[in-house]
Amino acid sequence: MASKWKIGVLLLTVVALMSGCLGEKPVLEQLEEGKGKIKVVSYNEDYFYNEYGNYFNIKYPDIEFEVVSYQELDANNQDGEPFDYEEEMDKFIEKNKPDVLLLSDTQFEKYAQNGKLYGLDQIISQEKFDLEGYMPGLIDLIRSKGNGTLYGLAPSFYTNVLYYNRDLFKEHNIEPPRNKMSWQEVIDLSKRFTSIGSGDNQVYGFYQSHGGLRSVVGQIVSSAGLNLFDTKSEKLLINSDGWKKAIKMATDAVRDKSIGNPSSEQRNGGMDEPFFQGKAAMVKQGTWFAQQLRDRPRYDKKLKEINWDIVTAPIDPSSPDESSNVSLSEIYGVAADSTNKRAAWEFVKFVNGPEMAKASARSMNGTIPTRKDYFKEIDGRSTESFYLLKPKLGRYSSGFWDTKAPEKFNEGFMPLVDESLKAVVDNKKTVDEAVAELEAKGQQLLNKAHEEQKAKSKDQK
Repeated sequence: MASKWKIGVLLLTVVALMSGCLGEKPVLEQLEEGKGKIKVVSYNEDYFYNEYGNYFNIKYPDIEFEVVSYQELDANNQDGEPFDYEEEMDKFIEKNKPDVLLLSDTQFEKYAQNGKLYGLDQIISQEKFDLEGYMPGLIDLIRSKGNGTLYGLAPSFYTNVLYYNRDLFKEHNIEPPRNKMSWQEVIDLSKRFTSIGSGDNQVYGFYQSHGGLRSVVGQIVSSAGLNLFDTKSEKLLINSDGWKKAIKMATDAVRDKSIGNPSSEQRNGGMDEPFFQGKAAMVKQGTWFAQQLRDRPRYDKKLKEINWDIVTAPIDPSSPDESSNVSLSEIYGVAADSTNKRAAWEFVKFVNGPEMAKASARSMNGTIPTRKDYFKEIDGRSTESFYLLKPKLGRYSSGFWDTKAPEKFNEGFMPLVDESLKAVVDNKKTVDEAVAELEAKGQQLLNKAHEEQKAKSKDQK
């Protein structure tokens, strides 16, 4: 009797479990016979089908696309009049009402926080969509832009690493760089090359080919997570110990040639060659640079193949496992008001799934798959350094330029920055004097730019 009772309880338990599983209501209704139609936003129709549409239609041949092209925005900006891209983008999306949105980092954050995107957490949980395969911290980065809710997924990302010439380090008996070095450690390592060669044969330790001295400071500032403005972009925060330290580190390194930094005339004349010529030991660049290192010697016979390798870009010692170099240029989300959410989710899921990660890992187009298991090497070099650091969360400046500041401020402030930094390098001003001047003049520019922006908005209304 007892055994029958146990069997009965077991059967009831199984039935209850089965009915629970079978009775679970789908978060999104399934497509009827696999059919559907999706309106998507992309750069243009050819790009969309080459990148994703053709692959998707192999798996889902009965789902149709209507591609809305961003080129329509460019066509509206042919008269040379001032053009607010974000404002026009909002109008463009409101007019076309796509089911799937392709958004930049800043656009995504705005749309996620304004309720224009569909939250994906429930459908991801129900379908057990794999989020563990992404690079560490990337999903947290996307969640942070939606105040904790996941409103989109990114199939690829950009980041920079430190490329170095193995043979130069070996030839001069200098230990090569390693992962998770601070900026000061990279500069100290670079300094060991300053006595090697001279004139046209000077060998640089670390070479900054683009952006000049301002860019060097900006990279140090960015890695430390410093901000140029307060949260409203109304007050300059440059007069701080962190900013002063970054400016001193960069200007000292350029002055004593620990960092090779060509003049604007040299840069315009093509002074980006030292690493390719074997005259620079280290440069900070993105994935695209590996392709250049492989391809350029094939069509430029003056260049020899470089025996290169990579480590992580310089980090902030206070957060050695984080990187400020990670950026997302394409985040896919489902529109909150879409009437085709299931079909739209199937597309977003596919674009961000293992199949597309595997395909994109072979393309070497400058971006990196966010799924780390499909991009293991470049020309025999490990790609571990691209994935080793988590993206730094929170708001921080990418240097002296801030997209949230009025354009008029940026235009007026940059020449002041270049002039002040040069004066520090030439020992005509101290760091404290330069920073105090930048704070005073910069704040005046910022106040004026905000006043003009408010007046313009008032006139438009």
